[in-house]
Amino acid sequence: MDNSQGFFPSDNKPTENFKEIQDELTHVNHEMYKKNLELSEKNKILSLIRKVDGIILSTVTDPKLIAQKVTNIITEEANFIKMMTIFLLDKSSGSLNQLAISQTQAERKSELELHLNLQELRIHLKDEKNIIVKAVTAKKMLLTHDLYEVFTPYMSREQANQLVKYFETDTSYVYPLTIRTDVIGAMVISVEELKKPLPYYKIDLIDRIPGTIAIAIGNALLYQNIQKANEHLKQLDRLKTEFVSIASHELRTPMTVIKSYVWMLLNGKSGPVSDKQKTYLERTFSSIERLLDLVNNMLNISRIEAGRLVVSPVLVDIREIVSNVITDMNRRAEDVGVELYFYPPSTPLLVKADSGRLKEVLINLIGNSLKFTPRDGSITVSVHKNEDGIVTRIKDTGCGIKSEDIPKLFQKFNMVGSTNLTKEISQGTGLGLYLSKSLVELHGGRIWVESEGENRGSTFSFVLPAVESAALQTYQSSEDPIVEPTPSQEINTQLSPLPNHQA
Repeated sequence: MDNSQGFFPSDNKPTENFKEIQDELTHVNHEMYKKNLELSEKNKILSLIRKVDGIILSTVTDPKLIAQKVTNIITEEANFIKMMTIFLLDKSSGSLNQLAISQTQAERKSELELHLNLQELRIHLKDEKNIIVKAVTAKKMLLTHDLYEVFTPYMSREQANQLVKYFETDTSYVYPLTIRTDVIGAMVISVEELKKPLPYYKIDLIDRIPGTIAIAIGNALLYQNIQKANEHLKQLDRLKTEFVSIASHELRTPMTVIKSYVWMLLNGKSGPVSDKQKTYLERTFSSIERLLDLVNNMLNISRIEAGRLVVSPVLVDIREIVSNVITDMNRRAEDVGVELYFYPPSTPLLVKADSGRLKEVLINLIGNSLKFTPRDGSITVSVHKNEDGIVTRIKDTGCGIKSEDIPKLFQKFNMVGSTNLTKEISQGTGLGLYLSKSLVELHGGRIWVESEGENRGSTFSFVLPAVESAALQTYQSSEDPIVEPTPSQEINTQLSPLPNHQA
């Protein structure tokens, strides 16, 4: 074939086109490499941000620990950040106290060779030439290319120039750390010596760090303040408990003496008394008993809350304890015209309990029902065993409880109900049910109340762990059957104040 009439033109155009295509491909590859490198750097920064978040979430209680951990990881993994320093504002002293500085080889070398202590730097707000003070005062980020501005007047220019060489940095971003509008500190981020601006994604990292650190340190400071407040409240509570315990103990002795002398007068030990005097003495005696009950309750509660109340559980038949309390409270029931019933089961129901404390619970619960049950009403006490243990129930036909009041009943100093009945008999102190709940729980039991509403009665119940059957058989072989008490007889007397065994 004749080349003059060949397939390719004679002006070498195909060769030039091929070179253009090759150059274009090279450019595309180069741009892809740059994009991949940039993407890799972005992923590293995102990973670093996640690590910073992890540190903050795991060390929320200590500002210094947060600051140092975050500073270390950022300077380790973001290699363009050469030095990072965090300060906390102390308004009382008017100074910025250093929380953390990068723990790098350059930092250690500078301290050793320049004889500087960079770990405990304190910048006073009166040093207005310092760029950190300027940033805090202006509440905005400032940029400097002179490290001396960061450390003046705490080091000489020569020392600052040496630091530039050690840290290989010529640019510092100085940020105030703010929570809302309040400045709580400052941060200095010094980056590597550059001949061109940082890429936007590195600037984005630098911009993110101060806000994150400010929130973390603010939360840590808030947590510390709450801890201090809690410790102060605990101390006040301990002092209150000790005061109540001492006061109650000191009150009980003279009140017992007064009660004894009133009893002697009431029973004619010092000579006969008139009917009017007897009435006054009876009211005095009743009031002293209520006051003694209050003092005893307060003393027991202070001991429980201080962890000093000791229970001495032994193997007891709960039927006997209930029967004894019923016998003791029959007179009180007769005085207010309420029938008090107890039908004990035929077989022993054993629990491990402190019989004295268990009697307190029963007296409080039965006394509470007596207080809120009108004349001609009734209270029925029952004891039985179920899958949960030994259950004791005190069911009354009294004024009942509103559903919204039930959750409040076992709280300290809580008093619910404002019926004429409660006003007539006195409201009480709100300690009886709280004490009963505490004593039951000390025995490993549980207490609760049920009511269908106002004027429909209430049922207070508590359950204690049952004793194993082997112990029951041993007990049965050594005890006589219990004798059933009869219901109290109705008497027509007016309502009178009751001793304080109510909530």
